[in-house]
Amino acid sequence: MIPLAPLVVSACLAVSPGSDHILVRDLAAALPGLESAAPDLPVALAPAPGVERVFRQPELRRLAARFNLPLTPASEVCVVRPVSPPDPALFLAAMQKELPQAAIEIEDYSRQPLPAGDLVFPAASLRRAPREVLWIGYVRYAGNRRFTVWARVKLSIPVERVVAASDLAPHRPIDAAQLRVETREESFSAGAFAQSIEEVAGMWPRAAIRAGSSIRAIELQVPPDVVRADTVHVEVRDGGALISLVARAEASGFRGDTIPVSNPVSHRRFRVRVEARGRVSVDSSLLKVNP
Repeated sequence: MIPLAPLVVSACLAVSPGSDHILVRDLAAALPGLESAAPDLPVALAPAPGVERVFRQPELRRLAARFNLPLTPASEVCVVRPVSPPDPALFLAAMQKELPQAAIEIEDYSRQPLPAGDLVFPAASLRRAPREVLWIGYVRYAGNRRFTVWARVKLSIPVERVVAASDLAPHRPIDAAQLRVETREESFSAGAFAQSIEEVAGMWPRAAIRAGSSIRAIELQVPPDVVRADTVHVEVRDGGALISLVARAEASGFRGDTIPVSNPVSHRRFRVRVEARGRVSVDSSLLKVNP
């Protein structure tokens, strides 16, 4: 958080920093005798930043009676929460505090005057637009009140990326030897990239991935438990007996799927249920009805 100091540019009295009420101390200079009252006593809600709150004569008379004041001001009294012009240097400092490893350049920013408070640009508020990066921030003032600010920025940051060391074919297991990790300077971009080889090795690309490309998580899928042309162990249940044999998978499938397999000796095809990686099962009655 970067603290912002107020700049008084109005003849009005200033609201106490950090308070969302006009306090007795804020009006003491305009109401003789009020200084004897408790200084932190709320009198009215504070106005929005830069907006004047005017106490007119009827309200001033009620205040004078409330606090037993000897005199009532002859003119109206206005109170304002001071504001100051936005300073891009302070914007940049708040951004660098949030992302100290990033290179940041501010291209444009909100020009609305700001209240005194803590300036914050959360990393989670970065938004990618078609031709720019928009960063939404805020000034925290008067407790938990927030005043929104924004900036359009150029941003690059060193990131670790898992990169394809060679072309990766779709629907084929990725070997760790086909991958490498690189640190790159990249602009802010949406999407989750893999950051470790362990996240990628053994997965399948949904589509071809060219060598040198950073790998996104969305480009990968979990491989099926049985892959077409794999040799699988078949458990055949025949009443209370359990027989095991080896077959060739004629299709890929996940646990719970039904897929065709073939006996490598008789070349008969029959359907089985995928139980686990490389393991399937079938009831013997189904073998009798499959040609």
